[in-house]
This record gives sequence, structure tokens and C-alpha cells, in this order.
Amino acid sequence: MSKSHKFDESIRNPFFSLVGRRILLIMIFLSGFFTIFTTLLQTYWDYDEAFNNVDSRHYEIENIHADLLASSLWIYDLSSVQERLDGLVNLPHVNYLSVRSENYLFDAGEPVEVSKLVNEYPLEYDDPDTGRTQRIGTIYVESDINTIYTHLIQQFFLTLLLNAIKTLLVCYLILLVFHHTVSQRVFHVAQFLRGYNPLDPAHKTLTLPKTKYIMEKEDELDWLAAETNKITDNMSTLYRNIMLERERLSDFTHVSSDWLWETDADLKLTFCSDPMRHALGIDAKQLPYLHDVLTTIGCNQFIGNLQRQQDFAMCEEIIQIDEDTRYFVFQALAHYGVDGFRGFRGTGIDITELKKTQFELETLNQNLEVTVDERTRELQESMERLKAAQDQLVESEKLAALGSLVAGVAHEVNTPLGIAVTASSVVKEITTSLNEAFKEQTLTSTQFASLMKQVDDSINMLEHNLNRASHLIRDFKQTAVDQVSEAHTEFDVKRTIDALIASLHPETRKVPVEPIVKGEEKVIMHSLPGVLTQVISNLVMNSINHAFDDTNTPQILIEFERQDEHLYLCYQDNGCGVPEELHQRIFEPFYTSKRGRGGSGLGLNLVFNLVKQKLQGELQFESTSGDGAKFMFLIPLNLANITSQQQREDDQHTIGKQ
Repeated sequence: MSKSHKFDESIRNPFFSLVGRRILLIMIFLSGFFTIFTTLLQTYWDYDEAFNNVDSRHYEIENIHADLLASSLWIYDLSSVQERLDGLVNLPHVNYLSVRSENYLFDAGEPVEVSKLVNEYPLEYDDPDTGRTQRIGTIYVESDINTIYTHLIQQFFLTLLLNAIKTLLVCYLILLVFHHTVSQRVFHVAQFLRGYNPLDPAHKTLTLPKTKYIMEKEDELDWLAAETNKITDNMSTLYRNIMLERERLSDFTHVSSDWLWETDADLKLTFCSDPMRHALGIDAKQLPYLHDVLTTIGCNQFIGNLQRQQDFAMCEEIIQIDEDTRYFVFQALAHYGVDGFRGFRGTGIDITELKKTQFELETLNQNLEVTVDERTRELQESMERLKAAQDQLVESEKLAALGSLVAGVAHEVNTPLGIAVTASSVVKEITTSLNEAFKEQTLTSTQFASLMKQVDDSINMLEHNLNRASHLIRDFKQTAVDQVSEAHTEFDVKRTIDALIASLHPETRKVPVEPIVKGEEKVIMHSLPGVLTQVISNLVMNSINHAFDDTNTPQILIEFERQDEHLYLCYQDNGCGVPEELHQRIFEPFYTSKRGRGGSGLGLNLVFNLVKQKLQGELQFESTSGDGAKFMFLIPLNLANITSQQQREDDQHTIGKQ
């Protein structure tokens, strides 16, 4: 049978699949091994159980029936003894019984000739009057174990036969499943590759057949088919590109002004480009030895490189062509095969114009240092302008955040002020009513008490809402001053954060979310409160704008504690989180997930720069997609000491340089 015929048969017949047959044989071997092993194990258990049953039956005769037989013998009830023996011999695994007592012999059943299990037990009678035990005879028991062996052998072969049939059936079904799910599809891949032709611009795409219920929607062979399609597409593209490059190289060879040449092992030219032939007067029909051509034009260095039969480059030669001095640089690759040196492939580049330019460059190099200094100065100026632009962007971000706070606080203050105006109107109306009633002398004590209670309630409402407006304005004033100021000052951390959260209430209630602040009381910092509030404000606004789109119960937790000479601050929310691949990008300037929807991309970048540069602290970030975000800061409590120490180090470094 030809290979092609075998290939076609393998698609239709599962037994023609070499891999399928090998898997079938391995499964039969393994299943047969485990079948024999389990059958032997089951037979051993049956064997052990059968002999345990025989021993149990003998034990029953010894401990139960022997006493009854002894009692019957003691009273000479011989017929009862025989009846009991006839009954006991019908018990399973009991083939023969005999009782001997002085001159009496009783037996039942047929004696076993071969393969028997024998036990003999004494018959003893316990005299109830004297309390003594007297031996009055023996009972002899035989069990045929040949029947046990026969049953075990039959059971062994029956079990083995059933397991073998089951194994063959399962293996055949597995072979069919393997053939439909793997072999046929692999052969389809091979058949597709056999018919693949990269020259065919419209070759078909490989699609594997699917069998319902026994195949996944997409499995490894589907991946193989997809990769096969990708490889064939790439091969077709690569082949087209190779043909295009071949055509392009041929065109370049004909139009190139460089000299392209090739020799055999004897250094005879086998190819040279048209510019080289025209310049050196070489006959295209009869190519000469390259050594002879070079000797004529006096290229001694070139000849020496050829004689070494090794790669060479930057071989510069001066050639006179039509009374014109030309400069050429030659380079070549030496080709070797199993039979040794095969020749050279090289180029010759006309560098006459480069030589002329070289002299001009030498002149220009004298002024290069001046030019570099000018460019360096321009670069420094550009960096300063860029730094100024960055600072302006940061200030703009701060002012934008402050503007948002102004709008929110104005809205918050309007509510208590409106209630206060209403309460004052009520007081005014009540006062008018009191005056009218007093003038008309119709004011009763009950009416007076009722009106005064309304006045008290209105005054309490007025006082409460005016105090609330006062607190809002005070918190906003402190937060606003802090955010636009970078002055070193001593401040209470918890009070500063609480004031900030209160001023951010117009923004947080839009979600709504109420930030929770947990921390030690009276933690005092000597640092930049404006920078710290700007950091926390940016984090809160970042959570509001990005974290809670799909969160049912938004939460923000701000915790802090003192750790030696540092403040440990932890900010976390339960929002959508940040994928791991974006952890390094969220602190980049102008990176935002809401481009074109109000996001500037400077919020977290400003947080990073403020913590690192202004507060001289450390920042860590943890987040997984769907589990919220966590920012951890370690900030010096006394920034003045850190700043003065760095200033001294900078001064010492400057003095050391001088």
C-alpha cells in the first residue's frame, strides 16, 4: 500500500492510525495488567473469606454443638446424637462428621478423600452435681477444600473474561473517540499542509470538522489549526516578500552606482555589476580573473586581502579612471563550504565625494565645540521653560481643585443660610403677632407661651444653621489656605484631615460616600499642611471620579499613626481597583482613563511628586482589579530637620566639587 493510500485510509479507518493503534495497545496492556491484578486481589479476598467461613463453621461445631452432643452422650440419648450429626452435616462447608465415645461411633456425611481440612475436638461434659468436667469422647470434622478451589478458579476466569470484554469494548470506544476528536483532525491539518502552495494567492483557510457532544467549542487542535493558518499566511506573505526583495535586489544591482562582484574559488569573476564592467572595461561574455584586473589598476592592498581568503572591509584604494583619480572602499565576505573556500562576494563603494567632504568636515570640526556649547545652552533654556510649564500645570491643577471646593462649599453654605433666613422670617412674623395682640390687649398666657415656644425653636434653628455655616466656612478657609500655601508650620494631623473632609463634602455626597478618618489624637507634624491636604484631596477626588462607577456601597478609609519620627498614612477605597499592568502608569503625567471627559491625568502624578519632593516621603501602591486601591505613605513628622540636613549635604557636596 502506497503512502498516499495509507494517508487517505487513516482518515476513514481508526485502525490505520499509528498513534491510535499505539494508544489502543498501551490501554489494553495497562487495562489488562490492572484487570489481572484486581481479579487476583478479588480471588485472594474470596479465598481468605472461604477459609474463614470453614474455620468459623468448625469453631461453631466446637463451641456450640459439641456441648449438646456431649449432653446427649452423657444420658445415652444415642438417637439424638445421630440426629444432631445428620443435621450438622447439612451445614455449609461441613462434609463429614464422626463422634467417638468408648465403644460408640456415630458418623454422618461422606468422608473426603483428598484436599480436606480436618479438625478433631474433645467432647466434655460438665457435671452439675459435682462441678467436674469429664471427657466422654471426640468429634471429628472434615471439610472438602477442593470445592472451594474449584469455585475460586471458576470465579477467577469468569471475572477475568468479563473484565477483558469490558476493557476491549472501552478501548475500542476510546479509539473511536480519539479518531474523531484527534486523528481525523490531525490528518486534516496534514492534508491541508500537503496541498498548501505559497504561490496560490487565494489559498483556502484550514477549518477542522466538529463532532457534537464529544468536542469542545474550541480546543488545542483548533488552536493548532489557527496557528497553521497563521503560519501559512505568514509563509505566503514571506514568499511574496522574498520574491519582491529578489526583484528589488535585481533592480538595485542594475541601477546601483556601487561595484558588486563575485568570484569562485580560483578568484575568477563570476558576476560583476554594470558600473564595474564599464569603469574597468570588462567583457561581460568572458569574465577575467579578478587578480589580473587588480594588477592592471595597481590595487595591491586589495590583492593582499584576496590572497588571505578571509573576510575584509575598509580596503581603501585609489584608482585612475579616464585620467580621473577616484577613491574606492572595498569589502567582501569569504564563503566556505564542506569542500573549503568557495570564493568572495563583495562591493566597491566610490567614496570620492566623501573624501572631498572629509576635508570640509575637518574645517567644520574646528567650530564644533562652539556649536555644542550653543546647543547646550539652548537645551538648558528649553528645560527651564519645560519646568516652568510643568509648575504652571501643577498650580493650575491646584487652582482647579480649589475652584471645585469653592463651588461645592458655596452650595453647602446656601442650605443652612436659607434655613436661617426662613427661621428669621418666622421670628419676625411671631414678633408682629405678639405686638398686634399686645396692642389689642387680646394676648392670653397660653397664646404667649405658644408663640414664645415657636420663637425659641426658630432661634435654636437659626443658631444651629448659622453655626453650621460658620464651621463650613472655617473648614473651607483652612483647607483653601493650606492648599495654596507651602509654608512650614506645626499642625494637628487629625484636625487638618477632618477639616479637609468637611470641605470636600459637596463632592463626596455626589457618590455618595462618607470618608472615615481613623488615627491617634494629637499627632503633631511640623511640615507642609497644604501639601498634605492637596495629596489627600487628590486621592479622594480620584476615587470619586474613577473608582465607584460599579460599586453599590462606596467606602473610603483614611488611617494614620505615628511610627517613630514618621507619620504612616494609609488611604484605601473599595472601588473598581487598578489592573496590575497599569500600576506603573497611573503616576505618569497626563495619563487618565477619562480622556476627553474631564480627566487631566495630573492628579496622581501630583500626589507622587508632592510626596516625594515636597514631603520627602515614601509611597507604596497596592491594587487588584475589582478589589479597590490602597495608597500607603511614610512621611517625616519634622520636615524642617530633613530639609536642613539635605541643605548641609548639598553644601558639603558643592564644597567638595570646588
